[in-house]
Amino acid sequence: MFTSKQELSGAMGVDPEIAAFFVDRKIPAGNQYWKGKYLYVARGTGFLFIPLFFDLQLRAGIDRKILLDESYVQLMEKILDFAAQYELKKMDFEAHIGFIEELVRAKSVQPELLENLSTYFKQRPLDAYGILGTGIPAMNRGDALLYLLTVLDAHADIIKKIIAYWYLLVPSFLLLDDIMDLQEDQDNQEENSLSHFGYDTEGVRKAIDLLDNNFAAISAVNPLLGNFFRSMLDQKKQSTYFQLILNEK
Repeated sequence: MFTSKQELSGAMGVDPEIAAFFVDRKIPAGNQYWKGKYLYVARGTGFLFIPLFFDLQLRAGIDRKILLDESYVQLMEKILDFAAQYELKKMDFEAHIGFIEELVRAKSVQPELLENLSTYFKQRPLDAYGILGTGIPAMNRGDALLYLLTVLDAHADIIKKIIAYWYLLVPSFLLLDDIMDLQEDQDNQEENSLSHFGYDTEGVRKAIDLLDNNFAAISAVNPLLGNFFRSMLDQKKQSTYFQLILNEK
């Protein structure tokens, strides 16, 4: 499905210039993250999060010109390419992190963050480390993109704020997807963050409580986005599949 500039701005509160930039952007050639896709911002959460995350960086204090600079956006795309190659089993986890670190090291102006990320990704499982991670390993599986922040010439407080926003946004998407994919992930023995809460009605309700708390925090930063997330969750709750999980597990 198509995500329009108007929907990003009007329904999710994304800065109009950021919304237009990503909706109009061409898919990067040869990039595995967009393999088989025809739109840069498809409906899937794995693509929708991009303009949302860039908008949150703007709200944290990063200048729009820096965020939409080609070198910064292309670096983000390359990191996602490596992440996709790992997901497609074209390289192992250590290799994909190693390639990303090599990619950002010469450009990094945040040596402490770079060192902390390197230490963080050496963990098995991927647990919380300082301001990194959620304490739920399956909800940390998108964190390689945080290497992007090492090239931002910004005060440490702004970087910390962006990371805090990241952990409100991306884990919420992942948890929503994991709830809906619970049976499939169990059948395929795939990682699912509900393993932390429990594969039963009580566990799902605990996960929903966490989502509600995240959405409340997002609303304080971007009220429209908070409402969008609540509406998304409410729609999922009404689905037959969701009702089956809540009532029978």
